[in-house]
Amino acid sequence: LLSPLPYPDSDRLVSVRHAMPGLGLADAGQSGGTYEHYQEHNHAFVEMGLYFESFFNLVGDGEPERIRVALVTPSVLTVLQATPQLERLLSLEDDAASAEGGVLISHSLWERRFGGDAAVIGRTIRVIGLAGERDPRPRTVIGVLRPEFAFPHPETQVWYSIRTGEPTRANLRNLYLTGVARLRTGVSPAGAEADLRRLVPLLADEYTDVTPELLQSSQLTPVVRPLRDVIVGDIAATLWIVLGGVAFVLLIACANVANLFLVRADRREREIGVREALGARRGELVRYFLSESAVVAVAGSILGLLLAYAGLGLLSVLAAGMIPRLHEVRLDGAVLLFALGITILSALVFAGIPLVRHGRDLTPSLRVGRGVTPGRARQRAHRFLVISQTALGLVLLTASGLMVQSLRRLQQVDLGFNPEGVLTFQPALTFAQHPNYRTAAGLHVRLLERLRALPGVEAAEAVSDLPLTAGPTNGDLDFVVDGPGFEARGIGVLGRYSYATPGYFAAMGIPLLSGRTFQPGDLEAEAPPVILSAGFAGILFGSDDPIGRRIRLAALAAFRDDPPFTVVGVVGDVAGEMPGSTPTNTAYFPILAVPMNPPLLFVPRDVSVVVRIAQSPVSLMPALREVVAQVDPELPIAGVRTLEQVAADSMARNRFAMVLLSIAALASLFLGAIGLYGVISYGVGQRTHEIGVRIALGARSAQVRRMILRQGAAVALTGLAIGIPAALALTRFLRTLLFQVSPTDPVIFAGTSALLLAIALLASCLPARRAARVDPMEALRYE
Repeated sequence: LLSPLPYPDSDRLVSVRHAMPGLGLADAGQSGGTYEHYQEHNHAFVEMGLYFESFFNLVGDGEPERIRVALVTPSVLTVLQATPQLERLLSLEDDAASAEGGVLISHSLWERRFGGDAAVIGRTIRVIGLAGERDPRPRTVIGVLRPEFAFPHPETQVWYSIRTGEPTRANLRNLYLTGVARLRTGVSPAGAEADLRRLVPLLADEYTDVTPELLQSSQLTPVVRPLRDVIVGDIAATLWIVLGGVAFVLLIACANVANLFLVRADRREREIGVREALGARRGELVRYFLSESAVVAVAGSILGLLLAYAGLGLLSVLAAGMIPRLHEVRLDGAVLLFALGITILSALVFAGIPLVRHGRDLTPSLRVGRGVTPGRARQRAHRFLVISQTALGLVLLTASGLMVQSLRRLQQVDLGFNPEGVLTFQPALTFAQHPNYRTAAGLHVRLLERLRALPGVEAAEAVSDLPLTAGPTNGDLDFVVDGPGFEARGIGVLGRYSYATPGYFAAMGIPLLSGRTFQPGDLEAEAPPVILSAGFAGILFGSDDPIGRRIRLAALAAFRDDPPFTVVGVVGDVAGEMPGSTPTNTAYFPILAVPMNPPLLFVPRDVSVVVRIAQSPVSLMPALREVVAQVDPELPIAGVRTLEQVAADSMARNRFAMVLLSIAALASLFLGAIGLYGVISYGVGQRTHEIGVRIALGARSAQVRRMILRQGAAVALTGLAIGIPAALALTRFLRTLLFQVSPTDPVIFAGTSALLLAIALLASCLPARRAARVDPMEALRYE
């Protein structure tokens, strides 16, 4: 994520979108009109392109599958300076609206579906789903892109060429496209933003559907961001936190290894003295210790690389769909060189410890018995390293505790619906196969009827906007209360609109707070029905009873004479894109109702089916696929999972950070306990003579145990005294990942400190017991 994108001069690539604060939209896209306007008049870009993504069905030459398709202006490929692996790129003549247009395919699709055969160029494929194609014709493959090209998404499989739309309309209420551009040399994203702001007022001069009043009320504002920041998103903060945790573990491990080598050096002091006394030169000793350390370091590095290789598979499962550019992560040459560098450095440092510690005249070491208490300098060095381990371990343990507590509270949040026992999936209907409401709704009616007939199925319903998902949604519209003061071009209250079958709310466990749900014949009414979420009803009507009141869509009323909608019910709020997020203000409209003639000209092709089942939802999967094949053998289905999985996936980022920080904390706890045990145990061994004297002079075993435990506790408490302020300073970086938990939660800090102190005392117990059992006669015998 820190490296440049795999495109030439990628630091000059930017995303071009909009914000519309007047409509409450912090993020809006481009329209064909705004793109053409900016493209023609800007002074900031070398080139600019436009794209959007969708999901189409790939049929023929194997099982039907749902694939990700990008519709792009050919200039997108020019902006990215893409080069094909086979043949050519897209041109304007390949326009998706043209029956003769060609398509590009990804390297992965070429290998997976066509076996990497170069003869794929000129072959035809059937990609069904493009709006406007009632009778989709096969498309000719004109090129294969290189494996490193992954735009807009690593899973994008096919690219179509598109034109930008009507030359006389800017369509500011339909900003569903995204712009991508290459900055001119010396131009910054902020400078490009300023240049585009200059062009916004001029939209009213060029397009008939734009007025100065609309620009003022919407506050249309260009937003230019580096493309890498857009692709990485807010996951970067999480990965920096995890990287910090890993660095802490590395430091703890280094302190542990250093302590072990210091102890080893102390124990080998006599050996080094004997070797030098017998004529060993300093160079021979260097080679001797370097070879020993190199063996340890190389063995550790090989084991580490093997664990890293295995860990990549675990990472791909743990972070699937959450970390951008994850497909680019591999054990490449840079990683191997880094490991080699660490190996060499470790070998040099570890080999140098005994030589640096014993660089003085070693003759006195030949006269020192092993029972002599080590010097204060050596004791301080050992204790300093253990104190450092304890302080670093406390930071990690506290961070892990905060994440565990946060995730626990997220899991306890009321979602507004009951996810237990519900299976969901998306039938992949296409425009070509189901061009109108009647055919699409008819397929869903047949599918739901067959699902309801399956044993154990309690309900089978459909909705266009499944909670806790950030996939394709219907978007937002501005709603206004119908009445004498209504203005067709006025700006209303922004809300999400969704379509649901009559039994959807009962199937999901969403409570009906007032009024009723949808009923057969609702769409025959003069004012079609709408059901509001509780929060949205409160925004529109305040404390007044909304049942029977009417609302309109300000956006569509500006262009069409649609009837108002009658509020027939109010249901509970449901969570937004993740538990704990602000509930979405939603207006629900009926689908699959009689007659099959919906408001807003909605055709139910992109909907989610929810099936509530008495037994385990997973047991229904084979029967579900069989039912779909019976209804339409060529119909792919996507996103088959339980609602509990949906809820878990929505918390993936928090769980990812929690798991890795918890692993780091446990590793630090384990290493810290080993380090403290090693230092106390070594100290007891070196102080055997002293302890023997104490016992000979009348010290009781309990007194000796307390003395050793006090030393362990003193080291641990010193580490805690350093670690607590460090944790208070560093855990604030977790603020964006925490839910209803303070980064300075006193309970977490007290609990982790007590745990570390308990571990320290436990690690000191065995050396203390051994010290209490020292035989004075054996201890006083001079070697």
